[in-house]
Amino acid sequence: MTGIPEVVHIIPLGYEVDRAVKPFEKLRPNKVYLLTIIESRKYSHEMVERQRYFLDIVKKKLKESSIEVQCENVDMFDVLEVMKKISGKILMEKSENHDVYVNTSACGRLTSVGATLAAMAHNARVYYVFADDYSKTEEEEKQHGISICKNLKMVFLENFRIQLPEKTGLKVLVQLCGKEKGMKTKEILDFLREIEAEGFEKDYAKLKLSEERRETQQRLLTSLNKRILDKLEKSGYITREKLGRYNTIKITESGKYVAHISGFLK
Repeated sequence: MTGIPEVVHIIPLGYEVDRAVKPFEKLRPNKVYLLTIIESRKYSHEMVERQRYFLDIVKKKLKESSIEVQCENVDMFDVLEVMKKISGKILMEKSENHDVYVNTSACGRLTSVGATLAAMAHNARVYYVFADDYSKTEEEEKQHGISICKNLKMVFLENFRIQLPEKTGLKVLVQLCGKEKGMKTKEILDFLREIEAEGFEKDYAKLKLSEERRETQQRLLTSLNKRILDKLEKSGYITREKLGRYNTIKITESGKYVAHISGFLK
């Protein structure tokens, strides 16, 4: 890749203005993603309209500074949805060799937790903006949001690396996420062949000799268990249940978190 890397900020946005825009007095980005509830039947019309007000104010201020803005609809009260959306954005921007920052102070606590986990999992820079005061009147809130930031005071959090499973293991977790009843080991093997995962590309079902088919299938199943499933189970991301001749693999709640933070879940 060539050229100077762009600076991209991801801001999960609640009822805030100052905490979203104040950092750009010193940290000028090329692009900003604003993630918030833009439309939803799940929440009251009044709440959504209030959130749209703060989104419009922040968006206007950024555009007045000639900063590119992209808005994304996200359920801010669903931490898995937040992690999925932010992780996907980080991976996409990092694939373009861009520098990614995540603001964890312009949203509620639950959203902030999800944003921090996603950012640290993918080694984005995490920052927090301190408030000098809090709005006491409706007029103050409309101008500043819940928090008032007169002078820029912010801190970058030290990243600790969250050790994710290797790529093939992550894709297995993502696939299991949509399977409430789990998957048989053979079904996972077929899935890995379909996506041409390294080491699992061979279609043993097309082999002419039955003995060769059985031997190849058994070799692939052994590899699947040792390379992927044993590790996922040891980490607490899956459970294995013996039902007749087959093992059924199910994802755990911890596994769902990892799948949503992987950046592979659409």
